[in-house]
Formats: sequence, C-alpha cells, structure tokens
Amino acid sequence: MTASASGREAKRVGLQSRGEAFILLVLTNACWAGAYVAGKVALRYVTPIELNTVRFSIAALLLSPVIVRERKRIPRNQRALLMLALLALLGFVFSKLFEYVGLSLSTASDVALLIATESLFTALLSWTFFHERVTRTGIAALVVGMFGVYLIVERGFIPTLSAPGTNAGARVIGDLLVIFSLLIESGYTTLGKKTVASLPPLLFTALTITGSLFVWLPAGALSVAHSGWPVVPWEGWLAIGYMAVIATVFGYWMWFRALTTLDASVAAPALFIQPLLGVALAIWLLGDALTWATLLGGALICVSLALVMRRGARRSDGPALTTLDDLGEATP
Repeated sequence: MTASASGREAKRVGLQSRGEAFILLVLTNACWAGAYVAGKVALRYVTPIELNTVRFSIAALLLSPVIVRERKRIPRNQRALLMLALLALLGFVFSKLFEYVGLSLSTASDVALLIATESLFTALLSWTFFHERVTRTGIAALVVGMFGVYLIVERGFIPTLSAPGTNAGARVIGDLLVIFSLLIESGYTTLGKKTVASLPPLLFTALTITGSLFVWLPAGALSVAHSGWPVVPWEGWLAIGYMAVIATVFGYWMWFRALTTLDASVAAPALFIQPLLGVALAIWLLGDALTWATLLGGALICVSLALVMRRGARRSDGPALTTLDDLGEATP
C-alpha cells in the first residue's frame, strides 16, 4: 500500500495522523501520571475494592450516553461478546485489583517506576502474538527509557529496599502485585488495539468499563457490608473524581484513539512520560530533591521518545485493520 493510499484509508475510517496520535499519547500519559498520587490519597479512606467500585461506577455513568447512542454498533455474536467480557476482566478488574492492592502496600514512586514494565510487556506481547515488526530502534527505545525511569525513581544506580513509613517486606509484595497487574493490562492493551479497528474507541472504553461493574458492584457491596460505610473527606472525593473522570474516561479514550493509528509496540515507550511527570509532581507538591539521577533519567526518557518517534516517521504504511471476529483467531 502506498503512502497516499494509506492516508486515504485512514481518512475513510476516521483515523488521525501519526503526529496527532503522538499528541494524544502525551496527553493520555499526562492524565495517568497523577493517578498514583490520587490513588494514595484515596486509599487513606477506602479499600482498593471500594475505590475501584466507586471509580468505575462514576466512569460508567458518564459514558452511558455513548452506549445508548452507539448501541446499534455493539456486536451481537457470541465470540465478540466473550472477547469484550475478557477485555473488561483484564483491563478493569484483575489488573486494577492487583494494582491498587499493590499500591496500598508499596509507594507511589515504586508504582511510577514499575509502569515502565508495562511498556516492555506491551511491546513483547505485540511482537510475539500479533507479529508487529521488531526493530533494533524499538528495543533500544525501551531499554533506554526503562533505565531512565529507574534512575529517576531510585535516585541513583543502587536500589533501595525501604522507604519512609513503609515496611520493606510489604513494599516488595506490593511491587510484585503491581508488576503482575501490568502484565495483565498489557494483554488488555494488545487485544484492545485490535478491537478498536471495528469499534469506536470511546464505545470500546465504555463497554469494557461498564462490563467490569458486574464484578465490582457485588464486590464493593460485600466490602461495605464487612467494613462499614467509609467516611471520605473532600480530598478523598477529589482524588476519586480525578481517577474516574480524567484518568479513566479521558485517559483510556485518548489511549485507544491513538492506537487506531499506531502499533501498540510503537505507543509503549510513551508510557515513560508517566514516571517522569510523577516525579515532577513529587518535587513540586512534596518537596522532593532534584538530583543528578533525576536529570539524567529525564534526559534518557526524552531520548527514548525521540527514538520511537523517529522510527514512526520512517514508516509509511498504516496498521492493518482487524475486526472483532478476527480477534478470536488472534488470541494466544
């Protein structure tokens, strides 16, 4: 397919240019960067199960007009519905359960570092199961970016196994749970990238978030029945609202909107923006010191993003479009 033919095809299905897609990726990860701090604030007052129940209930309510308006585009065949159910479980049940239980045991800084693991998992799954092209530039971008994130969060070459106010053993368990959650979410991203070829990104996001409530609403009710109704002050509701509206609704819609144009493995290094901005927020709001490791890590992240954008600029063909029916054959 020629570049001009690829451009006409992109316009026909409503896709944006690669430059616009990269801008969406930056905005998405800027929204997600604040979720770690917001999550730690919210978890002072509610359990991880209650947090996810309220967060996704608010998001589903805001997205319900999309489902009503686009209801005729919702697939009716059994295989497609089972795939959507699987994606809801991967993206908004299992991954978020392990992520926020891990966050409650660990630190926001650790989670900001570990988000780079999702970049690696996403690229590896895309290369392995969906046969996206592996390049030395893409691998180099991931390696350079992950090392930059490591330097930013660990403030040097030597890792620390303890943090103020955090039990070292619980922190390790929390970190392992977060890594597991990111592996699960990588599967959601790679499968979801294929799904948005046949569903509008906002409808896809609405369906998977709403589908997760079949698990979260009963789980939340059991949690409240066991522990009692939580008392949440205004800062807790502000944190939950940010996670529901900004990080969930806008964040996931922009992410999958970008993936209608970009390969998942190309988009993966953009996740390094999250720890970069997360540390910047910690310096600004919490008074963390600006060290040589922070500066060097930030420079390496910029190099990683430059590498992947340079790679994207050299590619003229758009991604192959896949329907929901094809997904049953693409799953491992």
